[in-house]
Amino acid sequence: MFYRIEFSLALIFEIQAICISLIIFIYFAQKPATRLKQQHHSWLVLLILNFVQLIFDLPVALSFYYRGRLWPESDAFCAWWVWLSFSCDTTALFLMAWISIERNILVFHSQNMTQVGWKKWILHVLPLIICLIWAPIVYLILIVSNSQCTNAWNYETLLCGPPCYTYTGFLGIYDFVFNVCVSLGINILVNALLIIRVVREKMSHQPAINWRRHRKMILQFWAISTLHIALWSPLVIVSLIQMTAMPSFMADQYTTLEYILYYMPLLLPATCLSAIPDLVNKIMNFGWKRRRNVAPMDDIHETRRRTAVVSVRQTL
Repeated sequence: MFYRIEFSLALIFEIQAICISLIIFIYFAQKPATRLKQQHHSWLVLLILNFVQLIFDLPVALSFYYRGRLWPESDAFCAWWVWLSFSCDTTALFLMAWISIERNILVFHSQNMTQVGWKKWILHVLPLIICLIWAPIVYLILIVSNSQCTNAWNYETLLCGPPCYTYTGFLGIYDFVFNVCVSLGINILVNALLIIRVVREKMSHQPAINWRRHRKMILQFWAISTLHIALWSPLVIVSLIQMTAMPSFMADQYTTLEYILYYMPLLLPATCLSAIPDLVNKIMNFGWKRRRNVAPMDDIHETRRRTAVVSVRQTL
């Protein structure tokens, strides 16, 4: 019963997430000038990665919650699912950490990002490439090609249970600390520093930054960043406590925390949409025009109905 509730909620959010993602993609496809702006590149890459997860990873999870077990039941399919899920989650964390750093550079050192040449390539393109290729390669080695242990997959557990490398000491600790904790920590730290710096600049009598120019970009970053921190922090904190102090801490609730993590890709498109006021206004105006167009048609149908009733009465 609990699995069916999780399936129903996730399916509703899955449909809206895919629809909103497509709307955002169409919006930027029709606006090349907006699409080519540097501040949009990183989070558009994040949104494309998120869409890949919505199309390939989330349907497998939905099938698991609907059936109560994995389908198809295959060790190879388990390995592929775990590799894909871990790669997407970790790559999203890396991208979010880089977006945090990039936003600070764009706000306080924008001249470095706008320069043409090697500096622009190193500060803008290279970090995105590293974020995209690092996690898939690492998890391909740890999950698929790991010769130090053998995976014992459980088809009745989410993500088929933990891969064997998580029990082998150094590799499991490295993965959790570097790929998860460090990325999330950078996101939290840079957010805090950005807030402090914004407050200090606001209180300054001679601010050096044009906040009206950067306001939309900062609010967009805070919205996406806050979503990542809010959904990842509970799982990371519980995992740290289990590794360092109490191995049984919230063991029964751990699967629920993993389920909550699936709402990261489900809620990200709506969060991104809320940070694009022009697109939100277009959607609202479109809905308002449709209501106005439907209203006259309703009036016409009502007038015809009344005319017909009057005609029948006159005939009688």
